[in-house]
Amino acid sequence: MSRARITPEAINMRLREHAVSLADWDHREAAAFFHEWAERFNFEFKLDLPTPVIRIDRTSHFHLGAYRPDRNGFGLAHEITMNALYLAKPLYDQLATLLHEELHAWQCLYNKSGRNNYHNIAFRRKAALYGLVIDERGRHRAILPGRFTQLLDAYGIDLPLLADAAEQPLVAAVIRLPGESKLRKYRCGCTNVRCAVELVAQCLKCGVNFEEAPPAW
Repeated sequence: MSRARITPEAINMRLREHAVSLADWDHREAAAFFHEWAERFNFEFKLDLPTPVIRIDRTSHFHLGAYRPDRNGFGLAHEITMNALYLAKPLYDQLATLLHEELHAWQCLYNKSGRNNYHNIAFRRKAALYGLVIDERGRHRAILPGRFTQLLDAYGIDLPLLADAAEQPLVAAVIRLPGESKLRKYRCGCTNVRCAVELVAQCLKCGVNFEEAPPAW
């Protein structure tokens, strides 16, 4: 897939500097944390996203976070909202939400978004590449060992799954693809398999998540 490089908007970068410098804002440290990890996910996973506007605010208790695909009331683009109601959740849970919203941004810029920009099969397949198992309603059903958990582990973020991942049986989930019947090829670090459904699984032999083989995406 060819990509046109997205030019970052200067105001988004200035707003980031502003947010992390406020001495009288309760969410200053959270904003710095989310911006640091948004940039890290962007770099490590090669998402090629512009600097987002990260809003931390109390929103509906039904939503952990949100991505706005159009400009907000101030004319700002690429707004990610992290729900302040859930800032006490474990860091790995909050970071899974942040990556979830960044993947919405990725899909909005480089892929075809689903209805209301949300959770179609392409989005869920992209999330599965990093170990996030997400259903059609946007709920996180599982976090599998993989690129997301490895990155968190490298930076000392506690993730209970990591401690006993090697002792777990094969963890797998499927995302069925309507209307598809052909077998699709997946590979880990040591073998290939073919499957008629979307496969999210970890190989017990090499410890690598299965990913769809080229020409995926």
